[in-house]
Amino acid sequence: MKKRFVIILALVIINIGLIITGIYFGGNAKSISINDVTEYLINGTTGDDTKDSIIGNVRLPPILTAIFVGIGLSLCGLMLQTLFRNFLASPYTTGMTSGVLLFAAFTIFLEGFSNIFSSFNNELLVAGWIGGLVSIILLIIIASIVKDVNDIIIVSLLMSYLLGGVRSYLIANAEGHSIMNYYFFTLGSLMGVRPENILLIASCTMVFLTAAILLIKPLNALLFGEQYAKSFGLNIKQIRLLILVSTGFIVGSIIPFVGMITFVGVIAPFMARPLIKTSDHKWLMPTTLLAGVFLMLSCHIISIKYTLPFNYLLGLNRPPIMLPIGSILSIVGGVLVVYLVVSREKVKLTN
Repeated sequence: MKKRFVIILALVIINIGLIITGIYFGGNAKSISINDVTEYLINGTTGDDTKDSIIGNVRLPPILTAIFVGIGLSLCGLMLQTLFRNFLASPYTTGMTSGVLLFAAFTIFLEGFSNIFSSFNNELLVAGWIGGLVSIILLIIIASIVKDVNDIIIVSLLMSYLLGGVRSYLIANAEGHSIMNYYFFTLGSLMGVRPENILLIASCTMVFLTAAILLIKPLNALLFGEQYAKSFGLNIKQIRLLILVSTGFIVGSIIPFVGMITFVGVIAPFMARPLIKTSDHKWLMPTTLLAGVFLMLSCHIISIKYTLPFNYLLGLNRPPIMLPIGSILSIVGGVLVVYLVVSREKVKLTN
């Protein structure tokens, strides 16, 4: 227990270091020092209005977004993996992101559809929630018909491709500027999220985190199978519905603002398990959310720090632009998952 606590504490300290680093590297202005960043985080001001404005309005918002997105999507992946007893279960493989992306595409490409949600303050958010709800309903229908959890994942993945086909049809018939807007939306970005939307993401993440904590015991019971969970008096249908609704809610709350970066939901639990060396969600859950925050902050720093070298290597004669965080997350996360799998297999062979 002491060792696990030390691991969690180490992750907290590392993430604090990444927060300071991310704010320090968060722009071209060289006048911001590490001392300025730490002073702002501790006292809420540096004593200089210009520096306060740069840190508070430009550099801090994407960091806060990364933190809440990392918490929400990593826990979402963990809960889905436990529910389906499959390490590949995620918002993408269960079709949740496809529903959100489809309804986001409707609001971007179809003027009439966009007008339906124009009365709301955040039309993309409303569309995302509806898309997530549609995905959940489809997933519940699939789960009620198909009993094998692996088959549920396969059918859900096929559903994702089906919804992706509808999106492709919309793209093929859309105007150029709409296509570019949607393309950059799917790449993922933390930079365009407004302060009021960060507050909304934070609120939704805290609601989801509360639900996840309340589900720790049912999630632990599900690790041993549904029959075992039933023997403890758990209502499996009710637990499954709560997990699907809560995960669909957080996916629908995050994806409309930051785009397609849900791969963190696969990678973070995969990182957390060998670190904490237990399947008990009392320990696995905080480790997973800290791993998710670590991934999001690290990829954000890479995207803002190494833009210019990539332009040079690719021979691009243009002003530097930020690398899409979704692309970085896929590359870094993919390499990391392969490394963890290979390392685990080597240990098995050695033993």
